[in-house]
Formats: sequence, structure tokens, C-alpha cells
Amino acid sequence: MVADSTVVATRLTETFVAEVKDLPITPEVIDEHGRAIYETYLDHKVLVFRAQDIAAGVFAKFGTIFGRPEEHHVIKLRHPEEPTLTYLSNQDEPGRNKEMKTSGQGWHSDYSYKLVPASATMLHGLEIPANGGDTLFANAEAAFADLPEERKAYLRTLRVRHQYRWSPNREDPWARWKYIGAEERRKTPEITHPLVRRHPDTGRECLFIQPHVIGSVVGIEGMEESESTALIDELIAHITSAPYTYRHKWSPLDVVVWDNRCLLHSATTKDLDERHVRRLLRLTTHGQPVTPSLPEVGHSRLSAQSGD
Repeated sequence: MVADSTVVATRLTETFVAEVKDLPITPEVIDEHGRAIYETYLDHKVLVFRAQDIAAGVFAKFGTIFGRPEEHHVIKLRHPEEPTLTYLSNQDEPGRNKEMKTSGQGWHSDYSYKLVPASATMLHGLEIPANGGDTLFANAEAAFADLPEERKAYLRTLRVRHQYRWSPNREDPWARWKYIGAEERRKTPEITHPLVRRHPDTGRECLFIQPHVIGSVVGIEGMEESESTALIDELIAHITSAPYTYRHKWSPLDVVVWDNRCLLHSATTKDLDERHVRRLLRLTTHGQPVTPSLPEVGHSRLSAQSGD
């Protein structure tokens, strides 16, 4: 742990989330206090920085504290000047499908459908409504820790099928199949991950499971559909229950960064009237291959099955 009195964090819930007070995000702060900020992030999993009036380039540089920023594979979502940033909006933006206005609604972990999922994600609140448009977080590490030991042992043996474009109902207005092209489909084949992963920095275990639609989960590998769906629903209900969740109510110019390796999150923009403008910048960083809790379960790999 790096001792740094400049980075002061106040915990907002019992198990995770902290606000870092009186610390402007500047290139100098990033250079001088980046390591302490990163270690504070590992301790709390979600960090909130208030009133950060910063340019897109500074926000992009801030992302380098948490890894190598990556460009989103859906080109229409990218920021026009900073390719590692995406521009989230609940408005009718030029060139975008209307479904993109509520992108991110539903519990998920970013890029879980890739062989190497995202490490950190961060948002900068450019235009924020007075009410609504909150972001929800759930602590999948604490949720796993509280399970009975026999249940943990069983879950460690399982693998999960993921695919970005997969949906149980392609006619659902929010099915991703509708708004990605052939090249984007080619770059997002079905893969499998261990259901219980070990955090690469802390070594702690957490559940790595999401719902079917927004979470891109096809099912539990080798399990009948009904049994798989029942288990997924059970685990999601546990992870997202009150003891493990936090609702972030946005203020203008908030910066929020979180650890996808041990959390789920969800937007709530479907419930926000479009007359209330919500625009944010988003950045994700490259992660590490998913480490299984049990080595014999194996690392992430391309699936032999198809989610088409």
C-alpha cells in the first residue's frame, strides 16, 4: 500500500464504494498520485470524484491509471475526437439507433463476452438530470463470500457461455443483434468463462455471472436450459440483493470509476423521460485473462458451441 495523504476516501456502504474528496483530476494529480488512487480503487471497488470540470483528453489520461484504455467495438458509440472514449446519451444523436439511448440498462459486467473482459470502467457526467438516470452497482465478491461453503465448492466447478449478440428473443427492441454489423459480429464469437474467478490483483474470489439479455449470458456450459436459467436467476437475485448494492445518484461533473472484475452494474435510463438530458463520457480499460478459482476448470476460451 502506498501512503499518500492526498488521496482520502470515505466509504459510502458497508462493503464497497467510496468518495474521494477534495482531489481535482489534473494531469499532475494523475502523474503524482496515480498509484495511490489505484490502490484506493482496489480497496473500495467503486470510487466517486465530485465536480470534475475536465476536458475529454484529461478524462482519457485519467483512465491510464487503471490500465490501457481500449476502443469500443461499436463504432457509432465512439467519441469523435478521443477514440478510447464513448459518448453515452439518452437523446437522438446523429447516426445512432434509438435503442442506443438506453444502452447499459440491466445488470452486467463490461466486455464479459470477450476472451479478456474489461478491467475498469469510468463515467464522467457531462449533463445530468435533476432526478433519475442513476447507476446501480452490485458487489459480486461479497456476495460470493457470504455463500455456504458447500455451495461455493459446487459453483467453482462451473463455466458460463457468453456472447455479445446472443439474445433469447432477437425481436426484443434492446437485443444487440439489431444494431451491430457483420464485422462486429465476427469480432464477438461465443466464449466461455469460469463462473467463479479470482481477482488478479487481490486474489479474492467473486462470482462472474450475469443475466441473459444485457449480460450476454447464453447459459451454464453442459447444463440443461431450465436448470441453467434457474441457477442464473438464483445467483443474480443474490448478488443484486440489498446487502450488496449501491445506487449512485449523479451530480453534474461526477467521475465514477469501478472494477468490472468483481462487480455488476446497471444503468436506469429506460425509466428516464427523454426531456431530461443525460450525457456522459465512458472509458474502459483492457483487463487480464480470467483466472479460475479452481485451475482444473480452465481459463477463458472460444466455445465449441454457437450462440447464433
